[in-house]
Amino acid sequence: MSESFDRMAALGEMPPTLSARLRFLPDADRSVIGTIRCGVLFVMAFWSGPARLAFAELKRVLSAEDAEGRLELVVVDTDGCPDLQDQPEFTGKLHGAGETAWVKGGVVVSTSGLGYHPECFGPNTRRLLSECAA
Repeated sequence: MSESFDRMAALGEMPPTLSARLRFLPDADRSVIGTIRCGVLFVMAFWSGPARLAFAELKRVLSAEDAEGRLELVVVDTDGCPDLQDQPEFTGKLHGAGETAWVKGGVVVSTSGLGYHPECFGPNTRRLLSECAA
């Protein structure tokens, strides 16, 4: 008998400043976006190396840029939320590479785009922090 896959453990070590604001949803639909007041939505593909690398970089950026914990971090399992593909900002852009959205007031204000783009994590996070402080 095989052991069940522990998705929380697979997210890797979580800095204390992130664990308190992390919401992991193995099953969700696109309505989850509407529940995010000010935060980051990360679409995790546990089977993908780029997604795992992107999540490690996002954790690093959030720890550095938002040590006060103002932003919520919502992680959804791509295999448990297929209807995110129907969200206009993600249509045709979910390929298991750690796609990410920055959300204010339940509305996506920016995304990482198609594929693996961790270079946008810092600028998008700083912009969201500024917008949420206003």
